[in-house]
Amino acid sequence: MQFLTYELAQEIVERTMKILNRNINVMNQEGVIIGSGESERIHQLHEGALLVLEKGESLEMDNASVEGMKGSKPGINLPILFNNQVVGVVGITGEPEQIRSYAQLVKMAAELVLEQSFLLERVQWKQRAQSEIVNQLISEEGLDQEVIKERAGLLGINLELPRIAIVMKGSDASIQRLITSIQYEIGREDLIGVTFNNDIIILKAAVVIDTNKDINTFLKRVSKVSSDTILIGSGGLAERIKQLKSSFDQAKRAILVGSKLRPNRSFYRYEDYQLEIILAKLVEDEDKTIFSYYHQLLDQGRKGELIHTLEAYIREGGELNKTAECLFIHRNTLRYRLDKITELTGKDPRNAKDLMELYMAKLLHDIS
Repeated sequence: MQFLTYELAQEIVERTMKILNRNINVMNQEGVIIGSGESERIHQLHEGALLVLEKGESLEMDNASVEGMKGSKPGINLPILFNNQVVGVVGITGEPEQIRSYAQLVKMAAELVLEQSFLLERVQWKQRAQSEIVNQLISEEGLDQEVIKERAGLLGINLELPRIAIVMKGSDASIQRLITSIQYEIGREDLIGVTFNNDIIILKAAVVIDTNKDINTFLKRVSKVSSDTILIGSGGLAERIKQLKSSFDQAKRAILVGSKLRPNRSFYRYEDYQLEIILAKLVEDEDKTIFSYYHQLLDQGRKGELIHTLEAYIREGGELNKTAECLFIHRNTLRYRLDKITELTGKDPRNAKDLMELYMAKLLHDIS
């Protein structure tokens, strides 16, 4: 397996040379220079490195010892170890007496960069694997539960746990920063993925007694992890694998409806907008002209007072006293406005069925 690439070798060189005012070379397992502060030496064979690779020990070379050694200059060359295996060589150019005190530090720096790269690659691999699983779980296509459970098991994740789908929408430029930040917020059993249109999906395991409290706390935390504007929606509880698609759809609809009705918020729970989502779904395939009477209210009264009156009347559950107090008007003024709404729309807000139709008309207008 090739641990050292040209890119990683050059990163080791650049990081180390920022600290030491010395040339650094990095050689692969064939003794070829693949990173150097002297670019003309890249791709050259370093015979001193071959000796280090053969013996697995450091090698100091002065002016006399480098004679006849191809590609070598005075300096100290040290083996780079990863998992107790020699994977390359790092060399410092200079007289050994002058650079001996730096040698072990350079070796440690090279091994640290290599380890960080390996860990990052593992994290990125896990992210890609999780993302594939998440996209399968929320897709419309047939789902082989046994296969996907096995794949998740290899990542140490139990798909049998009840979960809630959380959708996060942000700008394309903020996605990777957001994913990195979220990594510190999600639990060991949570799954995270990115859809083809760059929505972040979290399938959060609901393993605590008070699931709603846990999800609310989580939503508040993740809404603060980024300075970028993000919208977050959560779906209902999926107790089985096949219900995750529904929870995902509910989370998307919570954002769609919630962001129109409460644009000042950053996260929206399906449970808080369940009625509105159901009503919007019922009427979305209907002829929109059936609610055209609602437009009669939009420009009526001072500053849209009939619309404000209807909104307050709905919000206060049709109680005249509370609605009048909310609007700071007399009950008779409220009755007059309700009569005016009835005259313009043919729907009496004091009638339960008519009020429901007015609310559906208002909802359709608000989310269109």
